[in-house]
Amino acid sequence: MASHHLLASTPLTFELPSLLVDQIHACRRRLGLKSASEVVRHALARFDYKAFQPPPRDQCQISVRLAPDQKRLLFWSARQKKVSAGELLRAALESLSIRPAFAGADRQPQSNESNMPKKVIKKPAKKKAAKGKK
Repeated sequence: MASHHLLASTPLTFELPSLLVDQIHACRRRLGLKSASEVVRHALARFDYKAFQPPPRDQCQISVRLAPDQKRLLFWSARQKKVSAGELLRAALESLSIRPAFAGADRQPQSNESNMPKKVIKKPAKKKAAKGKK
């Protein structure tokens, strides 16, 4: 026998583009439904799951290694901005395209020593061999 707990509806949270949310509200008014939940239930009841073909995805999954401090900052910033860590990571990578394209332009100095100008050491000029000696 199924328990009552399993039959009760539970909240489901997901992100949608603003245009789709506007479409939900327009359908709610047009169909005379009471809530966005009723619109979603209506759409799912009419949806043909078998005929659905997902659009091609232009994304790949990669794995990278981050220093513990950098990882902590990424996840802390994501919580502060109320976005996913992946969204911040994408924004960071996309920002590379507006910076100079030469190697090392996007790297931060590791210590204060690297911020200081380096001393220029001049090598003494080589002495030329005297002419006329045999």
